[in-house]
Formats: sequence, C-alpha cells, structure tokens
Amino acid sequence: MHKGWTDEIKYKDLEKLQEKELKDLVKEYEDKNWDQRIAPILFAYRSKIQKSSKMTPFYLTYGRRVILPNDEEVKGITMIKRIEHIIEELPIKRYEAKKNIEKAQEQQKKYHDKIGKRKQNFQIGDKVLYFDAAKYKTHTGKLEEKWKGPYYIHEVIINGSYKIKELNGRILRRPVNGELLKEYFDREVFEPYIII
Repeated sequence: MHKGWTDEIKYKDLEKLQEKELKDLVKEYEDKNWDQRIAPILFAYRSKIQKSSKMTPFYLTYGRRVILPNDEEVKGITMIKRIEHIIEELPIKRYEAKKNIEKAQEQQKKYHDKIGKRKQNFQIGDKVLYFDAAKYKTHTGKLEEKWKGPYYIHEVIINGSYKIKELNGRILRRPVNGELLKEYFDREVFEPYIII
C-alpha cells in the first residue's frame, strides 16, 4: 500500500504545483503512475487563487483556507463563529467571486469580439483558400500544406457560412465556416519589387 498523498506533499511542493497551469501539471506527470498524481494536482489547483474569481475554489466551497497536516492549529474559532461565517460572510464572498468571474468573462468576450471583427466577408466568385483543420495539430506531415485550394465562393449562407466550389466547378456538399477561409491571391497579380 502506498503512502497517502497528504504525507508526500510539502509546502514547497504545493507552491511549485500552484505556480503551474493545470494542463502543464498533467503533462509533467505522464508516467505509469499518473493516477496517483491526480489528487495532489487537484489539491494544488483548488488551493490556488484563480485569476477570474480572485479566490480559491477551496475557500468558495468550504468557507475557509486550506489547512495542511503540518500547519499550525487555528485557534480562537469556535463552532458558533464558524457557522456565523458560513451563513453571513461566505454568501457575500461567493457573490463577489461571481461578480469577478462575470467581469473576467466580459473582458474575455471583448477580446474575442475584437479578434472576431477581423472576419472577411466574401462575395460570390471570390477566390479563397480553405483551412484543413484536420492537419492543424498533427505532427505527421508538418511540412504539408495546411490550406487547400483555391476554391470559388459559390453561395453565401447565413452566419458567416459559405458554399465553395472547386476550380473545375464541383461544389462541395458541406457549407464551410468563414473563419476557415482566407482570400487567395493569384501569382499573376503580384508584381515583383526589387529593392537595391
């Protein structure tokens, strides 16, 4: 039987775990004992102050900070004070966290919308390239083209979707999201500039 994870975790380990993002922690422990690492990783995540709520998930759930086995004993908190805190103060803190999360989501939405405004509106007959999303995150064939085409815009559909057709006139069955398209520039249009 293996030691419990609370016996293994120390303050410096907890701080090190808290500094990293959750996805990086999981990647770091990709070994055959990965299942034994889940509890300490989640513990570190839950005891870390989150950027959006500005509080720890542990505090929002239990109404107190995390206490490790080697922490000094918290004195002066009676059961009555603890219950009063849970009933009166914790809902206020949760409301603050909710407002912080809403504010963070609003900022994320503004950022996303700002990026999204760069969308192009294509017209029927425009030449475009179609992004091959299947090849985006694959490491095999990393030197292969990620953009297919050129294609022509055949039909403009609602919400930024398009029907495209190949140069030989064959129309693709499925509509394509406009975010996966970019304008195609013919080589004949380019004029070389020589800078001396």
